Amino acid sequence: MADRPQAPAVPAAVRPAGAAGSVTVREYGTRYLRISVRYHGDARFSWLRVPGPAHEGPQTAPSPAAGVALRRVDAAVADAGSGAGSGADAGSGAGAERGARLALGERAAASESGERGGVVYRVPGAVSVARLLPSGDDTAYRLSVRALADLGRTLRQLHDVPWEFAEPVPPHHGVGRLLAWISGAAPDGNGARLRALAHDRLGARLWTRLTDWAVAAQEPPGRGGAVLLHGAPSTGWLVPSPAGDHSALLTGEEVTGGDPALDLGWVLGELHELRSAAARGLGAAGQGPPVDYPAAARALLAGYLRKEGAAATVEALPPGTARAATLRLAVHMRDFASFVGWHEDLRRYADLLAETLDADGAPTLRW
Repeated sequence: MADRPQAPAVPAAVRPAGAAGSVTVREYGTRYLRISVRYHGDARFSWLRVPGPAHEGPQTAPSPAAGVALRRVDAAVADAGSGAGSGADAGSGAGAERGARLALGERAAASESGERGGVVYRVPGAVSVARLLPSGDDTAYRLSVRALADLGRTLRQLHDVPWEFAEPVPPHHGVGRLLAWISGAAPDGNGARLRALAHDRLGARLWTRLTDWAVAAQEPPGRGGAVLLHGAPSTGWLVPSPAGDHSALLTGEEVTGGDPALDLGWVLGELHELRSAAARGLGAAGQGPPVDYPAAARALLAGYLRKEGAAATVEALPPGTARAATLRLAVHMRDFASFVGWHEDLRRYADLLAETLDADGAPTLRW
């Protein structure tokens, strides 16, 4: 019998040294959201997410019917990966069918989150792919790429579930924030400053295109109806397991229904932004070590398309994926200005948005 693949060594960043009992290992956030990660021993972590002063309101749990559907998807993910070798690389051997488990949030106790309320998640790691992917650590990069392949498979399983629940589809939070910014209904200082800059950089034609795409993204999909969406999948919500088994996807606060392109495009837009920022020397991505972002995106797409090891073609993706990825780029730019602060790099991000819009979003699919 062949030796069972071994799980990769755990990067020091995801294994608190000498931690005993319950201890806070990370705290970070913005004016929109504060995050506190605690270690509880035996590779158990909790992530507490509390609304910041600029958040539109307390986080809400999915409807009961959507919650049932999410738990069914998670059970299917667990069953599909039950025979996978914990150390298998993404797209190879027994690990090829494994997906990311859905870590469903629970209402946090008032003693934990204060008056504004919060959501707590139980996961097997302390650090998300957002931090591990660009870290320069080879093991962290492999964990991240495998986690993105896991994410692709789980998003595809979510999108196999039609939104056939009695309650109406909730609005998409990210698109809603973008529309409020475009219309000028969110008049915070730095957000308004960015709006004026972006309007100037994009010009009337591309500003209209951005507006039209955002409006269309909030409308019910025409073909086949709405499906179950995570609502905000990203590398920051994706937590690899240091042991090399199932990754965890924090899920619940922004669950909605709609076009599957919105979920897939949300992650591709983030990876496109990171790749472009690295190439242009922008932000942390531009100052860090080289990262093979195309390989990470290809792992995500192979997982989503259920074609392990095969090159993804644009034609196989949900129609509208490039537009959704472009909207994600705009939302992140808007959120940074409003919830973090002004940075002169935003001028060059506005130019990146203009270039991507002008190309109908096509650069977000070139991996």
